[in-house]
Amino acid sequence: MKQLVLRNTTYERIYQAIGLVCLVMVIIVFITGEKTGWHFWLQIFVLLLLAVIFISLNFGTLVNRLTAEKGELIIRWYSKPGRVTVRIDEIEGILADESYILIRLKSGRTVRMPTHMLDFDEKHAVRKFLKETTGF
Repeated sequence: MKQLVLRNTTYERIYQAIGLVCLVMVIIVFITGEKTGWHFWLQIFVLLLLAVIFISLNFGTLVNRLTAEKGELIIRWYSKPGRVTVRIDEIEGILADESYILIRLKSGRTVRMPTHMLDFDEKHAVRKFLKETTGF
C-alpha cells in the first residue's frame, strides 16, 4: 500500500480563523446575553458546535489523501465528499495543469482534482505519486 497525504494549509488557516471567531462570539454572547431563556443556551450550544467543527478542520475532511492498494486508487480530496475509488487498470490517462489534475477512465468518466490551492511542491508530489502508482 502506497499513500500520499497532503494538508491544505490555506484552508486550514481559514477554517481555524472562523472557529476562533465563533469562540469569541460565544464569549460575547455569554457576557452580554440574558442567561434565563432557552434561546441563550441554544445559541451558545450552536456556536460552540460550529467552533468545534471549524477548528477540527471539518472533522478531517480538509486532508487530501491518495492511496494505491490492490490495484485500486482511492482518492479523498477536499473538494469531494467521501472518497472516489478507481481501478488502476481502468485509467486511460492523466492530464495535469496549474489548476487541476484530470484522471480519464476508459469508461469516459473523468475524475477532477483541483490543485490550484496547493503549493508547487505539493502539486509535484501528487503528479509523482500518480506516475509511480499508475505509470501515466
